[in-house]
Amino acid sequence: AGAVALHAAFRWPLRLPGHHGLEWMALLLLGRCASSYRWAASVSSVSAAAFSALPVWGFDDPFIWLIYTLPGLVIDGGFGVARGWQQKIWFLAILGGGAHATKPLVRLVISILSGWPYGSLLYGVAYPLATHVLFGVLGGLLGATLVLGTRRKRDH
Repeated sequence: AGAVALHAAFRWPLRLPGHHGLEWMALLLLGRCASSYRWAASVSSVSAAAFSALPVWGFDDPFIWLIYTLPGLVIDGGFGVARGWQQKIWFLAILGGGAHATKPLVRLVISILSGWPYGSLLYGVAYPLATHVLFGVLGGLLGATLVLGTRRKRDH
Protein backbone atom coordinates (compact mmCIF):
# COMPACT_ATOMS: atom_id res chain seq x y z
CA ALA A 1 0.00 0.00 0.00
CA GLY A 2 2.88 2.35 0.78
CA ALA A 3 4.38 1.90 -2.68
CA VAL A 4 1.05 2.70 -4.35
CA ALA A 5 0.55 5.77 -2.16
CA LEU A 6 4.08 7.00 -2.96
CA HIS A 7 3.52 6.41 -6.66
CA ALA A 8 0.25 8.34 -6.60
CA ALA A 9 1.61 11.17 -4.44
CA PHE A 10 4.82 11.80 -6.36
CA ARG A 11 3.85 12.14 -10.00
CA TRP A 12 6.67 14.47 -10.87
CA PRO A 13 7.21 14.96 -14.60
CA LEU A 14 10.85 13.88 -14.48
CA ARG A 15 10.72 12.36 -17.97
CA LEU A 16 12.57 9.36 -16.55
CA PRO A 17 10.48 6.23 -17.05
CA GLY A 18 10.83 3.82 -14.16
CA HIS A 19 11.90 6.26 -11.45
CA HIS A 20 9.32 4.79 -9.05
CA GLY A 21 11.31 1.57 -9.18
CA LEU A 22 13.65 3.10 -6.66
CA GLU A 23 11.11 2.95 -3.84
CA TRP A 24 9.04 0.03 -5.20
CA MET A 25 11.94 -2.41 -5.55
CA ALA A 26 13.48 -1.22 -2.27
CA LEU A 27 10.22 -1.94 -0.44
CA LEU A 28 9.64 -5.29 -2.17
CA LEU A 29 13.17 -6.56 -1.57
CA LEU A 30 13.26 -5.21 1.96
CA GLY A 31 10.05 -7.08 2.73
CA ARG A 32 11.17 -10.27 0.98
CA CYS A 33 14.59 -10.33 2.63
CA ALA A 34 13.17 -9.59 6.06
CA SER A 35 10.52 -12.31 5.82
CA SER A 36 10.93 -16.05 6.11
CA TYR A 37 7.71 -16.58 4.14
CA ARG A 38 8.46 -18.07 0.72
CA TRP A 39 5.93 -15.90 -1.16
CA ALA A 40 6.38 -12.62 0.74
CA ALA A 41 7.11 -10.47 -2.33
CA SER A 42 4.20 -11.99 -4.26
CA VAL A 43 1.77 -11.36 -1.41
CA SER A 44 3.05 -7.79 -1.13
CA SER A 45 2.78 -7.14 -4.85
CA VAL A 46 -0.72 -8.65 -5.11
CA SER A 47 -1.76 -6.48 -2.16
CA ALA A 48 -0.32 -3.42 -3.88
CA ALA A 49 -2.10 -4.43 -7.10
CA ALA A 50 -5.44 -4.63 -5.31
CA PHE A 51 -4.77 -1.31 -3.58
CA SER A 52 -3.82 0.33 -6.90
CA ALA A 53 -7.22 -0.56 -8.35
CA LEU A 54 -8.97 1.80 -5.95
CA PRO A 55 -10.25 4.86 -7.83
CA VAL A 56 -8.93 7.23 -5.16
CA TRP A 57 -5.40 7.00 -6.65
CA GLY A 58 -6.44 8.23 -10.07
CA PHE A 59 -4.47 5.75 -12.15
CA ASP A 60 -5.78 5.70 -15.71
CA ASP A 61 -4.07 2.44 -16.70
CA PRO A 62 -6.54 -0.47 -16.58
CA PHE A 63 -3.60 -2.88 -16.36
CA ILE A 64 -1.88 -1.26 -13.36
CA TRP A 65 -2.79 -4.30 -11.26
CA LEU A 66 -0.69 -6.53 -13.54
CA ILE A 67 2.21 -4.09 -13.47
CA TYR A 68 2.21 -4.19 -9.66
CA THR A 69 1.81 -7.98 -9.49
CA LEU A 70 4.62 -9.22 -11.72
CA PRO A 71 7.69 -7.84 -9.88
CA GLY A 72 6.80 -9.76 -6.73
CA LEU A 73 6.46 -12.99 -8.69
CA VAL A 74 9.86 -12.39 -10.34
CA ILE A 75 11.52 -11.69 -6.98
CA ASP A 76 10.04 -14.78 -5.33
CA GLY A 77 10.96 -16.82 -8.41
CA GLY A 78 14.53 -15.54 -8.18
CA PHE A 79 14.67 -16.48 -4.51
CA GLY A 80 13.41 -19.97 -5.34
CA VAL A 81 15.91 -20.56 -8.13
CA ALA A 82 19.03 -19.04 -6.55
CA ARG A 83 18.88 -20.15 -2.93
CA GLY A 84 22.61 -19.71 -2.34
CA TRP A 85 22.65 -16.10 -3.48
CA GLN A 86 19.82 -14.68 -1.36
CA GLN A 87 22.27 -12.90 0.94
CA LYS A 88 24.36 -11.38 -1.86
CA ILE A 89 23.78 -7.67 -2.44
CA TRP A 90 24.78 -7.88 -6.10
CA PHE A 91 22.21 -10.64 -6.72
CA LEU A 92 19.42 -8.71 -5.00
CA ALA A 93 20.25 -5.57 -6.98
CA ILE A 94 20.14 -7.48 -10.28
CA LEU A 95 16.93 -9.18 -9.18
CA GLY A 96 15.39 -5.77 -8.49
CA GLY A 97 16.39 -4.60 -11.97
CA GLY A 98 14.91 -7.67 -13.61
CA ALA A 99 11.72 -7.44 -11.59
CA HIS A 100 11.19 -3.79 -12.45
CA ALA A 101 11.95 -4.45 -16.14
CA THR A 102 8.67 -6.36 -16.31
CA LYS A 103 6.79 -3.05 -16.42
CA PRO A 104 7.89 -1.78 -19.86
CA LEU A 105 7.91 -5.31 -21.27
CA VAL A 106 4.34 -5.98 -20.16
CA ARG A 107 3.28 -2.56 -21.40
CA LEU A 108 4.79 -3.36 -24.78
CA VAL A 109 2.84 -6.62 -24.98
CA ILE A 110 -0.38 -4.91 -23.84
CA SER A 111 0.13 -2.14 -26.36
CA ILE A 112 0.72 -4.59 -29.21
CA LEU A 113 -2.23 -6.83 -28.30
CA SER A 114 -4.80 -4.21 -27.32
CA GLY A 115 -3.64 -0.96 -28.87
CA TRP A 116 -3.63 0.70 -25.45
CA PRO A 117 -1.27 3.68 -25.82
CA TYR A 118 1.59 4.14 -23.38
CA GLY A 119 3.39 7.47 -23.59
CA SER A 120 6.62 5.95 -22.31
CA LEU A 121 6.74 3.68 -25.36
CA LEU A 122 6.16 6.35 -28.03
CA TYR A 123 9.81 6.32 -29.09
CA GLY A 124 10.51 2.64 -28.58
CA VAL A 125 11.13 0.27 -25.71
CA ALA A 126 14.95 0.52 -25.36
CA TYR A 127 15.04 3.73 -23.30
CA PRO A 128 12.18 2.82 -20.93
CA LEU A 129 13.61 -0.67 -20.49
CA ALA A 130 17.08 0.70 -19.67
CA THR A 131 15.75 3.24 -17.16
CA HIS A 132 13.48 0.67 -15.51
CA VAL A 133 16.42 -1.71 -15.11
CA LEU A 134 18.60 1.10 -13.75
CA PHE A 135 16.06 2.30 -11.18
CA GLY A 136 15.16 -1.30 -10.30
CA VAL A 137 18.82 -2.12 -9.65
CA LEU A 138 19.21 1.01 -7.51
CA GLY A 139 16.02 0.20 -5.59
CA GLY A 140 17.14 -3.40 -5.15
CA LEU A 141 20.52 -2.20 -3.94
CA LEU A 142 18.85 0.16 -1.46
CA GLY A 143 16.49 -2.51 -0.09
CA ALA A 144 19.22 -5.15 0.11
CA THR A 145 21.64 -2.77 1.79
CA LEU A 146 19.06 -1.79 4.39
CA VAL A 147 18.11 -5.33 5.35
CA LEU A 148 21.51 -7.01 5.01
CA GLY A 149 23.37 -4.10 6.58
CA THR A 150 20.99 -4.16 9.55
CA ARG A 151 21.46 -7.92 9.93
CA ARG A 152 25.25 -7.66 9.86
CA LYS A 153 25.23 -4.83 12.38
CA ARG A 154 22.90 -6.78 14.67
CA ASP A 155 25.03 -9.95 14.39
CA HIS A 156 28.19 -8.17 15.59
